[in-house]
Amino acid sequence: MDWNNEEHRKKFAEGMKGMCELHNRVASKPMLKMYFFALERFDVEDVLRAFIAAVSATKFFPKPAEIIELIQGSPEDVAEVEASKVWEAICRVGGHSSVAFDNPTTAAVIEYGFGGWVKLCSEMKADEEKWFRKDFVKTYSAFSRQNVQHFGELAGRAAISNNGHCKPHDETIALIGNAGKAQAALAAGKQQQGCQITMLVGDTAKQLAVGA
Repeated sequence: MDWNNEEHRKKFAEGMKGMCELHNRVASKPMLKMYFFALERFDVEDVLRAFIAAVSATKFFPKPAEIIELIQGSPEDVAEVEASKVWEAICRVGGHSSVAFDNPTTAAVIEYGFGGWVKLCSEMKADEEKWFRKDFVKTYSAFSRQNVQHFGELAGRAAISNNGHCKPHDETIALIGNAGKAQAALAAGKQQQGCQITMLVGDTAKQLAVGA
């Protein structure tokens, strides 16, 4: 959602006011802003559907965390889905190419919890999927609650090698999950790290979309 989008604000305010009336609450402007910014990373229509679900799913006025769970599930539910996404990327893409995930928390788990994309891929074997999923879900749940995120690509072996030799190059970056969201996370990483990422990615990076 975008606070500067009048239609988004109007739809959101109407949904919040409807919930407030059912719970004898007053939808004050500070309250609306607080809920809006807590939920702004979601599509406005998804938020409105969660408001409707909350009417029958909660006995008391729902907190933002409850609305988020109605939209995407519990951290454990999301972690299970993300673990499947990562495992598929390990099998289909591998450690040679760089990757950009559509979920910054997933990228953070790989980068900080498993030592990076190359290390994760090199250490995973087919018979270790069960243990990988267990470790991933545990780490993801903790990172999600603390809002630990990583934006930008996770470097593959080719990018690391070229960057170590300071060689400009064309890099194929696999977009994992929702291609649009992965591209946005990639762009956010470039913006945060500036020329460092530019060197890593090269001048004419190609984007390879890989579905979840």
